[in-house]
Amino acid sequence: MTNSFQEVEKNLNHVMKELDYLNHHEVVIGFFGDQDSEVLTIVRANEYGAHIVPKNSSGKLWIPSKEAIKEYGNSVKPKDIKGLFVAKTKKSAGLNVDGKYVVYFYLLDKVTIPARPFIRKAFAQNQKKYQRYIKAGIDKIVYEGDTGKSLLNRLGRLGVADIRESMRMWTKPGNAPLTIDNKKGANNPLIDTGHLVKGVTYRVIPTGG
Repeated sequence: MTNSFQEVEKNLNHVMKELDYLNHHEVVIGFFGDQDSEVLTIVRANEYGAHIVPKNSSGKLWIPSKEAIKEYGNSVKPKDIKGLFVAKTKKSAGLNVDGKYVVYFYLLDKVTIPARPFIRKAFAQNQKKYQRYIKAGIDKIVYEGDTGKSLLNRLGRLGVADIRESMRMWTKPGNAPLTIDNKKGANNPLIDTGHLVKGVTYRVIPTGG
């Protein structure tokens, strides 16, 4: 049955309205400034790499051992451990436990974190898929009465899934040997705690907002 003029006009108005919405809104995917600042720091360090040097009076970075983490938690600091002393080698600090020296901190001059651009990799690998997805989404607006907001939300969820997949599939560079030891053999720095995977999200915002 042929559509009436009123139906055609109504459909055209809907399409124009939703296309205008798409022209003035965008979906951003990743990690946001109002999230946990520690997570954002880790994201930046992994995505772009980082060179960390000590800023304390000892001139060393104090990296907790798995023993320290096991007893005092991930946020353990030297001041938390009574009787801690620096070994003669100046490469570690620990305690005498039943006559045996136990390392609680490794003392390093610097730490270099290699770039692991998991966000950029996810976008590069899926760019053509997103283009097809957007085209199919616009067809859905034109022929099925869908909305621009719905399209951007679906695209956001797809992007989140792709970034998480990029994180899970990351292999090189992996964790440093010391980090692997502290994390019980885990060799994927992007998922070993789960915080980064959970932190990926998306938002639909006004263009330029």
